[in-house]
Amino acid sequence: MASVAIIGGGPTGLNAAIYTARADRRTLVFDDGGGTTRDVDTMENVYGFPEGVTGPELVDLGREHARKYGAEIVEEEVVRIEPDDERYRVETTADEYAVDGVIIATGADYERPAIADVEAYEGHGVSYCVECDAYFYRDSPVAVVGTDNYAATEALMLLDYTDDVRILTNGSPFEADGELTERVAEAEIPVVTDDLDRLDGEETLEAVVTRDGDEIPVDGLFVALGTAGGTDLAEMLGVPVDGDDIVTDPDQSTPVDRVYAAGDVTGGHQQIATSVGEGARAAINLLEELRGADYIDYKKLDSQPA
Repeated sequence: MASVAIIGGGPTGLNAAIYTARADRRTLVFDDGGGTTRDVDTMENVYGFPEGVTGPELVDLGREHARKYGAEIVEEEVVRIEPDDERYRVETTADEYAVDGVIIATGADYERPAIADVEAYEGHGVSYCVECDAYFYRDSPVAVVGTDNYAATEALMLLDYTDDVRILTNGSPFEADGELTERVAEAEIPVVTDDLDRLDGEETLEAVVTRDGDEIPVDGLFVALGTAGGTDLAEMLGVPVDGDDIVTDPDQSTPVDRVYAAGDVTGGHQQIATSVGEGARAAINLLEELRGADYIDYKKLDSQPA
């Protein structure tokens, strides 16, 4: 049977692997151990986990689920993908693999601001997703680090949860479009252009300290500096990219035969729920392309009584 390489071992890639493995395709999930999901302490908006779930728990459950149907987790970093006759050659830091189809699900690597101690407070006050974490900071002082439309949009969204919102540009000018700048002003969101030095707090974030030593009290700091996704692999294959996002059709396909992309690497809302759904869509449509026919869940057929 045709083999599938899934680049990325987060929820998107693992959910895709469940589908391809259940369809009796040899499935290789390349997971270098990174991914933003593994850094999340608690998520309360993941279907089926009313008490919340940690990022590492969610990834571990996904790996167990994919392995149940025969998916192989390859703990190696992919450095190159290129066409090889009618197949694709996946090169890692340790080996090479020949496959018939590829799903790129590398996620997005978030750009950290140039402020000391940011990494130490990730999951303890520093967040990269307003939609994910704003709920935890209802009626609390928060700030957004950023300089453009992204920062303005995130700050305005935070007003649904708290009235105490400000934008920190870390020494750069605020360069949002005129309409967004006007909306920020009308909402009376302060824009602080001071250079920022470090973060402070006992166990969780309590303040941002400027270079002049002033403290800005905040419980939550949302980073809105854009994302840097794993688009290099896509470009090696001739797949179009737009900034940090891989460009796909609605079925998650790309213009390159049997190459799909899903999850945060394609942009969008960057939510677990949408990423998992895109992983399933990519897998189903890749399977149909490989077979030249509608998707079949062979494991489901095997379980039906004769």
